[in-house]
Amino acid sequence: MADEAAGFLVARGALGCAIAQSFRPGVKPPKVVSLEAFFTRLTESQLAELLSAMRSAGMLAGSARHPRTSTIVDPGWATLWMKRFKPLRIGRRFLIVPPWSSERGPAHGNRIVLIVKPARAFGTGHHATTAGVLWDLEQLFAGRRFRSALDVGTGSGILAIAMKLLGAQTVSAIDSDPEALENARENAKLNQLEAGVEFSSAPLNAMRRRYDLIVANILAPTLIEMAPALTRLLARDGRLILSGILAREAAEVLRSYQPALRCVSIGRDHGWATMVLAR
Repeated sequence: MADEAAGFLVARGALGCAIAQSFRPGVKPPKVVSLEAFFTRLTESQLAELLSAMRSAGMLAGSARHPRTSTIVDPGWATLWMKRFKPLRIGRRFLIVPPWSSERGPAHGNRIVLIVKPARAFGTGHHATTAGVLWDLEQLFAGRRFRSALDVGTGSGILAIAMKLLGAQTVSAIDSDPEALENARENAKLNQLEAGVEFSSAPLNAMRRRYDLIVANILAPTLIEMAPALTRLLARDGRLILSGILAREAAEVLRSYQPALRCVSIGRDHGWATMVLAR
């Protein structure tokens, strides 16, 4: 009932909700969980009305205690998170830095400095899915050059920018979210690649040209749905990197691309899988 209760509370003014307990993959969650709801303002009478309605709807356990309320003081969230974004080394080639980092500048030794300004778009390199793709890109570019590359669901633009910095001649990146495209273009500018990557909201099914290299870091159900389009867009002897896949979903995703494509490698990290496919 946690999702239903959260929806009920948000519909009645909550800014958001969170389950207080943390769950581990593969471990059955408890039957009763605690839900935290956040309001700009909540009086005792409003709280009583919410509890009465939730109890009538069967959302509260019989053992539920009267909820505690507390006031959250803003410690400066708008800037506090910036202190946690430290320069990040991935593989042997990449150094991911925020634009305010003192390490921003020319390449450090044999590392490529990739500047990413965090925003609402996904992708700073800290998540295992993004890091997995960057690792595979490093391996692929070590062995060959790619004339054309495509980043599907570009988010922050980090993967498209990485492919250009590694030497791809032309790079295209698409996303359906206008805010993501805005963030991606800003990051490209920070890396002095305003003209180096073509960002657009073009739908995948409308694309016609073929690419030597395609990356798609999304989610397994979407990757399965995209299988016909991504297979069609991959050039002869091209490489396709898929990520955003839970390790337990890897086999199902792979089956949706076979036999048209063959699996070159599958990497696993913190419960996530990244795979490289070839025509």
